[in-house]
Amino acid sequence: MKKTVVFFLFVLGVCPAFAQKAAASAAVQKANAQVEAVVRSMDTTVTTTSYEVTDKNKRGTTSYGDVTQTVDGQVDASVAYASYDPSRSSLANDLPWEVSYAYGASYSPNEVKGGKNYAKTGQGAGVNMLWKATPHMAFGLDYMFLNPDGREYASEGVNFHQFRAHNIALAGKYTVNAWDNLRLYIPFGAGMMNARLKTDAGTESTSQDKWGASLYAGLGVQYDFCPYLFAGLEYRYVYGFISDKHLSNFAKDDNLQFHDVFFRVGMRF
Repeated sequence: MKKTVVFFLFVLGVCPAFAQKAAASAAVQKANAQVEAVVRSMDTTVTTTSYEVTDKNKRGTTSYGDVTQTVDGQVDASVAYASYDPSRSSLANDLPWEVSYAYGASYSPNEVKGGKNYAKTGQGAGVNMLWKATPHMAFGLDYMFLNPDGREYASEGVNFHQFRAHNIALAGKYTVNAWDNLRLYIPFGAGMMNARLKTDAGTESTSQDKWGASLYAGLGVQYDFCPYLFAGLEYRYVYGFISDKHLSNFAKDDNLQFHDVFFRVGMRF
Protein backbone atom coordinates (compact mmCIF):
# COMPACT_ATOMS: atom_id res chain seq x y z
CA MET A 1 0.00 0.00 0.00
CA LYS A 2 2.78 2.44 0.91
CA LYS A 3 4.54 1.73 -2.38
CA THR A 4 1.33 2.48 -4.27
CA VAL A 5 0.88 5.81 -2.50
CA VAL A 6 4.50 6.77 -3.16
CA PHE A 7 4.09 5.85 -6.81
CA PHE A 8 0.98 8.02 -7.23
CA LEU A 9 2.66 10.93 -5.48
CA PHE A 10 5.60 10.52 -7.83
CA VAL A 11 3.25 10.51 -10.81
CA LEU A 12 1.37 13.56 -9.58
CA GLY A 13 4.64 15.43 -9.12
CA VAL A 14 6.41 14.38 -12.30
CA CYS A 15 3.58 14.15 -14.81
CA PRO A 16 2.80 17.88 -14.98
CA ALA A 17 6.45 18.60 -15.74
CA PHE A 18 6.55 15.99 -18.50
CA ALA A 19 3.19 17.18 -19.80
CA GLN A 20 4.52 20.74 -19.97
CA LYS A 21 7.61 19.62 -21.87
CA ALA A 22 5.48 17.48 -24.17
CA ALA A 23 3.18 20.41 -24.89
CA ALA A 24 6.18 22.62 -25.65
CA SER A 25 7.60 19.94 -27.93
CA ALA A 26 4.23 19.61 -29.65
CA ALA A 27 4.08 23.38 -30.16
CA VAL A 28 7.53 23.33 -31.74
CA GLN A 29 6.55 20.45 -34.03
CA LYS A 30 3.38 22.31 -35.01
CA ALA A 31 5.42 25.42 -35.81
CA ASN A 32 7.76 23.34 -37.95
CA ALA A 33 4.84 21.74 -39.76
CA GLN A 34 3.31 25.15 -40.49
CA VAL A 35 6.57 26.51 -41.83
CA GLU A 36 7.20 23.42 -43.93
CA ALA A 37 3.65 23.52 -45.30
CA VAL A 38 4.30 26.98 -46.66
CA VAL A 39 7.64 26.23 -48.29
CA ARG A 40 6.81 22.80 -49.73
CA SER A 41 5.08 24.46 -52.66
CA MET A 42 8.33 26.18 -53.54
CA ASP A 43 10.60 24.46 -56.02
CA THR A 44 13.69 24.82 -53.89
CA THR A 45 15.65 23.15 -51.07
CA VAL A 46 14.45 24.22 -47.58
CA THR A 47 15.74 23.36 -44.12
CA THR A 48 13.67 24.54 -41.15
CA THR A 49 14.68 24.64 -37.47
CA SER A 50 12.51 25.81 -34.59
CA TYR A 51 13.63 26.04 -30.97
CA GLU A 52 12.84 27.86 -27.75
CA VAL A 53 15.07 30.55 -26.21
CA THR A 54 14.91 31.95 -22.67
CA ASP A 55 16.79 35.12 -21.78
CA LYS A 56 16.83 36.06 -18.08
CA ASN A 57 18.48 39.14 -16.53
CA LYS A 58 17.80 41.76 -13.84
CA ARG A 59 15.05 43.33 -15.96
CA GLY A 60 13.05 40.11 -16.30
CA THR A 61 12.67 36.89 -18.26
CA THR A 62 11.97 36.82 -21.99
CA SER A 63 10.93 33.57 -23.69
CA TYR A 64 10.53 33.26 -27.44
CA GLY A 65 10.40 30.71 -30.24
CA ASP A 66 13.13 31.24 -32.82
CA VAL A 67 12.44 29.84 -36.31
CA THR A 68 15.37 29.61 -38.73
CA GLN A 69 14.96 28.70 -42.40
CA THR A 70 17.69 27.98 -44.89
CA VAL A 71 16.56 28.33 -48.50
CA ASP A 72 19.22 27.41 -51.02
CA GLY A 73 21.90 28.59 -48.64
CA GLN A 74 20.13 31.84 -47.65
CA VAL A 75 19.35 32.02 -43.91
CA ASP A 76 16.16 33.72 -42.73
CA ALA A 77 15.38 33.91 -38.99
CA SER A 78 12.18 35.05 -37.33
CA VAL A 79 10.45 34.94 -33.94
CA ALA A 80 7.30 32.86 -33.92
CA TYR A 81 6.11 34.00 -30.46
CA ALA A 82 7.44 35.87 -27.43
CA SER A 83 6.55 36.51 -23.78
CA TYR A 84 8.07 38.84 -21.18
CA ASP A 85 7.91 38.42 -17.39
CA PRO A 86 9.25 41.65 -15.78
CA SER A 87 11.41 41.46 -12.65
CA ARG A 88 10.47 43.05 -9.33
CA SER A 89 12.90 45.90 -9.95
CA SER A 90 11.44 46.55 -13.42
CA LEU A 91 7.93 46.81 -11.97
CA ALA A 92 9.25 49.14 -9.24
CA ASN A 93 10.99 51.36 -11.80
CA ASP A 94 7.75 51.69 -13.76
CA LEU A 95 6.09 53.41 -10.77
CA PRO A 96 6.90 57.14 -11.01
CA TRP A 97 6.19 58.35 -7.44
CA GLU A 98 7.39 57.36 -3.99
CA VAL A 99 6.59 58.60 -0.48
CA SER A 100 8.74 57.63 2.51
CA TYR A 101 8.83 58.27 6.25
CA ALA A 102 11.97 58.29 8.41
CA TYR A 103 12.68 58.05 12.12
CA GLY A 104 16.00 57.75 13.94
CA ALA A 105 18.79 59.52 15.80
CA SER A 106 20.17 63.03 15.40
CA TYR A 107 23.44 64.43 16.80
CA SER A 108 25.12 67.83 16.57
CA PRO A 109 28.89 68.30 17.12
CA ASN A 110 28.57 72.06 17.73
CA GLU A 111 30.29 73.42 20.84
CA VAL A 112 30.12 76.19 23.41
CA LYS A 113 32.96 78.69 23.73
CA GLY A 114 34.79 76.47 26.21
CA GLY A 115 35.03 73.61 23.72
CA LYS A 116 32.28 71.37 25.10
CA ASN A 117 29.29 70.09 23.14
CA TYR A 118 25.99 71.69 24.05
CA ALA A 119 24.04 68.79 22.56
CA LYS A 120 24.04 65.00 22.62
CA THR A 121 22.29 62.35 20.55
CA GLY A 122 18.55 62.87 20.33
CA GLN A 123 15.79 62.11 17.85
CA GLY A 124 15.12 62.92 14.23
CA ALA A 125 12.30 62.29 11.79
CA GLY A 126 11.29 63.20 8.27
CA VAL A 127 9.13 62.64 5.23
CA ASN A 128 9.69 63.12 1.52
CA MET A 129 7.93 62.73 -1.81
CA LEU A 130 9.94 62.05 -4.95
CA TRP A 131 9.20 61.81 -8.67
CA LYS A 132 11.33 59.40 -10.65
CA ALA A 133 12.79 61.08 -13.73
CA THR A 134 14.84 57.98 -14.67
CA PRO A 135 15.35 54.60 -12.96
CA HIS A 136 18.48 56.10 -11.36
CA MET A 137 17.41 59.66 -10.56
CA ALA A 138 14.46 61.10 -8.62
CA PHE A 139 13.55 64.64 -7.49
CA GLY A 140 11.04 66.13 -5.07
CA LEU A 141 10.55 67.66 -1.62
CA ASP A 142 12.00 66.63 1.74
CA TYR A 143 11.22 67.67 5.32
CA MET A 144 13.32 66.89 8.42
CA PHE A 145 12.77 67.55 12.10
CA LEU A 146 16.06 67.32 14.02
CA ASN A 147 15.96 67.30 17.80
CA PRO A 148 19.31 66.56 19.49
CA ASP A 149 19.13 66.52 23.29
CA GLY A 150 20.64 69.48 25.13
CA ARG A 151 23.34 69.18 27.79
CA GLU A 152 23.45 70.59 31.28
CA TYR A 153 26.68 71.84 32.87
CA ALA A 154 25.72 72.18 36.53
CA SER A 155 29.20 73.33 37.60
CA GLU A 156 28.90 76.29 35.27
CA GLY A 157 25.21 76.85 35.90
CA VAL A 158 24.27 76.51 32.22
CA ASN A 159 21.58 74.27 30.77
CA PHE A 160 20.97 73.86 27.03
CA HIS A 161 17.69 72.30 25.93
CA GLN A 162 14.94 72.41 23.31
CA PHE A 163 17.52 72.27 20.50
CA ARG A 164 15.36 71.88 17.39
CA ALA A 165 15.74 72.35 13.66
CA HIS A 166 13.09 72.24 10.95
CA ASN A 167 14.49 71.72 7.46
CA ILE A 168 12.63 71.76 4.14
CA ALA A 169 14.50 71.18 0.92
CA LEU A 170 14.38 70.46 -2.77
CA ALA A 171 15.48 66.85 -2.72
CA GLY A 172 17.28 64.44 -5.00
CA LYS A 173 17.98 60.72 -4.87
CA TYR A 174 20.51 58.91 -7.04
CA THR A 175 20.14 55.11 -7.04
CA VAL A 176 23.42 53.40 -7.89
CA ASN A 177 22.01 49.97 -8.83
CA ALA A 178 18.46 50.63 -10.01
CA TRP A 179 17.86 47.08 -11.31
CA ASP A 180 18.49 45.24 -8.02
CA ASN A 181 16.08 44.56 -5.17
CA LEU A 182 18.72 45.61 -2.60
CA ARG A 183 19.61 49.15 -3.65
CA LEU A 184 22.35 51.59 -2.71
CA TYR A 185 21.44 55.26 -3.09
CA ILE A 186 22.68 58.79 -2.41
CA PRO A 187 20.19 61.31 -0.96
CA PHE A 188 20.95 65.02 -1.36
CA GLY A 189 19.16 68.35 -1.16
CA ALA A 190 19.26 72.09 -0.66
CA GLY A 191 16.75 74.27 1.15
CA MET A 192 16.03 76.34 4.24
CA MET A 193 16.39 75.62 7.94
CA ASN A 194 14.91 77.16 11.06
CA ALA A 195 16.88 76.35 14.22
CA ARG A 196 16.06 77.10 17.87
CA LEU A 197 17.97 76.62 21.15
CA LYS A 198 16.91 77.46 24.70
CA THR A 199 19.60 78.39 27.22
CA ASP A 200 19.17 78.66 30.98
CA ALA A 201 22.01 80.45 32.76
CA GLY A 202 21.38 81.19 36.42
CA THR A 203 18.21 83.22 36.65
CA GLU A 204 18.27 84.14 32.95
CA SER A 205 16.57 82.12 30.25
CA THR A 206 16.73 82.79 26.52
CA SER A 207 15.11 81.03 23.56
CA GLN A 208 16.43 82.17 20.21
CA ASP A 209 15.83 80.99 16.67
CA LYS A 210 17.30 81.76 13.25
CA TRP A 211 16.55 81.02 9.59
CA GLY A 212 19.24 80.11 7.07
CA ALA A 213 20.07 78.09 3.98
CA SER A 214 20.93 74.41 4.32
CA LEU A 215 22.45 71.48 2.46
CA TYR A 216 22.42 67.74 3.07
CA ALA A 217 23.92 64.62 1.54
CA GLY A 218 24.24 61.03 2.63
CA LEU A 219 24.20 57.36 1.82
CA GLY A 220 21.41 54.81 2.12
CA VAL A 221 20.53 51.20 1.46
CA GLN A 222 17.00 49.91 0.93
CA TYR A 223 15.32 46.62 0.12
CA ASP A 224 12.25 46.24 -2.09
CA PHE A 225 9.83 43.78 -0.49
CA CYS A 226 7.63 44.17 -3.56
CA PRO A 227 7.38 46.79 -6.32
CA TYR A 228 5.26 48.97 -4.03
CA LEU A 229 6.96 48.73 -0.60
CA PHE A 230 10.56 49.27 0.56
CA ALA A 231 12.52 49.91 3.74
CA GLY A 232 16.11 50.57 4.72
CA LEU A 233 18.71 52.58 6.63
CA GLU A 234 20.02 56.01 5.73
CA TYR A 235 22.78 58.33 6.96
CA ARG A 236 22.65 62.09 6.35
CA TYR A 237 25.05 64.92 7.02
CA VAL A 238 23.15 68.20 7.32
CA TYR A 239 24.83 71.61 7.18
CA GLY A 240 22.97 74.79 8.10
CA PHE A 241 24.31 78.23 7.18
CA ILE A 242 23.26 79.46 10.62
CA SER A 243 25.84 80.55 13.17
CA ASP A 244 24.94 79.17 16.58
CA LYS A 245 25.92 82.51 18.14
CA HIS A 246 22.43 83.59 17.04
CA LEU A 247 20.94 80.76 19.14
CA SER A 248 22.88 81.20 22.38
CA ASN A 249 25.30 83.70 23.88
CA PHE A 250 27.44 80.76 25.06
CA ALA A 251 27.83 79.19 21.59
CA LYS A 252 31.17 79.11 19.80
CA ASP A 253 30.07 80.92 16.59
CA ASP A 254 30.11 77.91 14.23
CA ASN A 255 27.57 77.03 11.58
CA LEU A 256 25.21 74.22 12.56
CA GLN A 257 26.01 70.63 11.68
CA PHE A 258 24.02 67.44 12.19
CA HIS A 259 24.75 63.73 11.79
CA ASP A 260 21.57 61.70 11.36
CA VAL A 261 20.79 57.99 11.02
CA PHE A 262 17.26 57.09 9.95
CA PHE A 263 15.20 53.97 9.46
CA ARG A 264 13.16 54.74 6.35
CA VAL A 265 10.06 52.98 5.04
CA GLY A 266 8.16 53.95 1.93
CA MET A 267 5.75 53.09 -0.84
CA ARG A 268 5.63 53.64 -4.60
CA PHE A 269 2.61 54.40 -6.74
